[in-house]
Amino acid sequence: MQSGKIGLTSLALTLLFAVITYSPARAQETQSAPESPQDDSSRPLRYADESTPQNNFVFDLNEQTAYDDNAYGDNARRVGSTIFQGGAHLGFQVDHERSQVSLDYEPEGVFYINIPGYNQANQNLSFNAKFEVAHHFQLRFQDTGYYFTGISSPALNSYTSPQLSLSPSLNQTTLFPLARIFSDEGRVDALYQPSRRSQFDFYGTAGNRNFSGVANTDESLFNTQSYRGGVDYTYRISATSTVGISALHQTLRFGPSMDQIETPALTYALQGKSGVSFSLYGGPEYMRLNDLLYFPGVAGSAPAVVGIRNRGAKWQGGGGASLGWRSARTNVVLTGQRTISDGSGFLTAVMNNAGSFDLRQSLSRHWDFLLSGVVARSTSLSPLFGDAAIEDQTGSAKFERQISSRLVAQVGYTAGRQRATGSIPFLVDMNRNYVSLGFFYRLGQVPLGRH
Repeated sequence: MQSGKIGLTSLALTLLFAVITYSPARAQETQSAPESPQDDSSRPLRYADESTPQNNFVFDLNEQTAYDDNAYGDNARRVGSTIFQGGAHLGFQVDHERSQVSLDYEPEGVFYINIPGYNQANQNLSFNAKFEVAHHFQLRFQDTGYYFTGISSPALNSYTSPQLSLSPSLNQTTLFPLARIFSDEGRVDALYQPSRRSQFDFYGTAGNRNFSGVANTDESLFNTQSYRGGVDYTYRISATSTVGISALHQTLRFGPSMDQIETPALTYALQGKSGVSFSLYGGPEYMRLNDLLYFPGVAGSAPAVVGIRNRGAKWQGGGGASLGWRSARTNVVLTGQRTISDGSGFLTAVMNNAGSFDLRQSLSRHWDFLLSGVVARSTSLSPLFGDAAIEDQTGSAKFERQISSRLVAQVGYTAGRQRATGSIPFLVDMNRNYVSLGFFYRLGQVPLGRH
């Protein structure tokens, strides 16, 4: 990964040594392995990419053979290819009485049979930590970074839908063909609980997304830097529900362009005892635009490039909702969200309308079925792009077989479609079908510290 990576990942090793060497008065007990079920109905859902067990270091391997009918992600030069994908997962989670630290690293190699020059090495790193500084005060650190080329291949048994959040991350609903992407996003939270029913969360985030290796040098993608800060106040009105109020500031930079957004919102969340969960937020969004775009000048005249700037302000309405239900054999989540975010490199700030569906169903003692889908539309908020918009629809269906306690097999199909309208200078239209057979193997698990 790049040496210029911003965020909090650089703190990972320091915090790791601090937590491992820390000797608490009482270490938490590790989760015990589930007992063998008496019948299929009592079998709990288990997933290949579950979080690392407490106080353990794990090493997993995965392999996937697939066929992609649009490996370049470009309808204009559609090329199909058989793909071999191999990767690993190295992770640890260390829990103490007043702290928790986890780190997950996932390297991956992707090899194309008939496009050898397109072979790629991808990287993914995720870090999380939380510390109880005082009885009513807690600090949390999060950082996620990745580096990959082209369109990322569907991972084994992982969520593909964007998660609902009042503090949105970089836009994840748009696909990036023909470019290398480096992205990193970090977040710090300071949580203060003045009473058993109320809590304040003061947070700040910083993220970037940089592109390189674009095939056509006459076309360019917008590198993006995002900075967010806000405060959430929540009050528990019952044992299962909370209400709250939030304020969020965003600054999105796209080279010489900078857009700022202010978002107050009301929130509500319900966690039912029957496995039902529901969350809702909404409020106005005030946006200040300051965009500068460069266009080719008239042939044979000077200057060769003309810069056009647009300044303005506008109000938008934003919000989102999530509905979920979980039982011993079923987990289903529906989300919908309307929020201002970055334009994924193709545009500056956009209004992103997205909906997602995730279903995980245990069919029998050893078989699971996974179904997911995302529908999104990102519409430009800058008049410099006219009515430009990017529409995305993706969906996948997978069957997973638990062969043993360490080995999982999976067969899946993923379809994607992307269309662009209006003044977007970069070709993004794409249809893609991806069929895969993969295996996930837990090679080893090493205890860390006391259990």
